[in-house]
Amino acid sequence: MAEEKVTVAAEAEKPAAKKTAAKKPAARKTTAAKKPAAKKAPAKETAEKAATEKKAPAKKRAAKAAAAGTVSIKLIRSLSGRKKDQIATAYSLGLHRVGHVTVQPDNAATRGKINKIHHLVEVTNA
Repeated sequence: MAEEKVTVAAEAEKPAAKKTAAKKPAARKTTAAKKPAAKKAPAKETAEKAATEKKAPAKKRAAKAAAAGTVSIKLIRSLSGRKKDQIATAYSLGLHRVGHVTVQPDNAATRGKINKIHHLVEVTNA
């Protein structure tokens, strides 16, 4: 009996064996060979110079846009009860509530949108 108690006590004092989990191998980082940047800086400088020479000042561009033709659109009828595509068209023109006014470029896309909701808006040349 005494021997049994000693063996039980000895087993209790032993630490539990740790389970070792199989580790996955670490993912290898692949580094692609980097190509040296060769003579790209001069190309950028010439492209930037050409771009700045082509651009007109902001004020002149705004004046050209006004001269090119703009249309002022005012929402005069409510969008409630309208078809989803008509509501989406009004939103794409920037009209959210009755009385809102927006200025859009006078082009085929804008004219098509206006034609789709012509019964809801009032159009004037700006």
